[in-house]
Amino acid sequence: MAAPAASDYETPKNLSMGWDGKVQLGALATFGTADTTAISARTDFTYRNDRSEHELTTKLYRSANKIYVVRKDVNGDDITNESGAFVKDQVRTTTNDRRYIGVQTRWFATSRYYAFLLADLELNKPADIESSSRQVAGFGYKLWKTRKDYVSAALGVGRKKLEQVSGETEEGAIGYIGLRLRRQVAFNVILGIDLDSDFGAENRFSEAEFAVAWKLRDPVSLKFKYEARFNSNIINPLDTFEEDVEAAMSVNIEVAVFR
Repeated sequence: MAAPAASDYETPKNLSMGWDGKVQLGALATFGTADTTAISARTDFTYRNDRSEHELTTKLYRSANKIYVVRKDVNGDDITNESGAFVKDQVRTTTNDRRYIGVQTRWFATSRYYAFLLADLELNKPADIESSSRQVAGFGYKLWKTRKDYVSAALGVGRKKLEQVSGETEEGAIGYIGLRLRRQVAFNVILGIDLDSDFGAENRFSEAEFAVAWKLRDPVSLKFKYEARFNSNIINPLDTFEEDVEAAMSVNIEVAVFR
């Protein structure tokens, strides 16, 4: 077996070493018959040297509704006050409270091929997720063009444990696939596509993200993003009428804190 050529280990000249980090923030509020609020935040920090990458990602998404409902008596009839107006109570509902943290380390055997370890944890009680954790190991391929321009694919195997608020707990082996694309389509516009999916367990999870970032002024960008998450065999994340799809379209401010 021939020894790898020295060029196999060369780092692309336009790939910077050290820290690379971004922070995203988004918010939404609607008012009317029902008041709705949603906030989202995400951080991505990567430390890179000649032969490895270490990535830390956190995500927060919280949405809530506030509505007024007419109070009813024991017979189910609407209650009115002395003036004949309906008596209403305010009802607040948290529809989503997702908190996610993930760590991934990649060791590059060549400038393109790598081995990786992935561990993550998700909490989201309104979605019946007391906690969901994964530990995955595998191999991947990453083709660099520039620091902001690449495509990668990863396959792995591991273990997943899901504790549901409803009381059921599922644990077992999983397969894993991860895909990423970053493409600078214009001088100040970057396209991003991400897919993260596990399979093989009773509770399958997939997350897809499509984003376009428009740099306003260094280091601030405006990011238009569509995200979809689903726990089933669904293959079309764009079908928002499917009850098992949890999707959101948002506009975010992204700030590069390390470059």
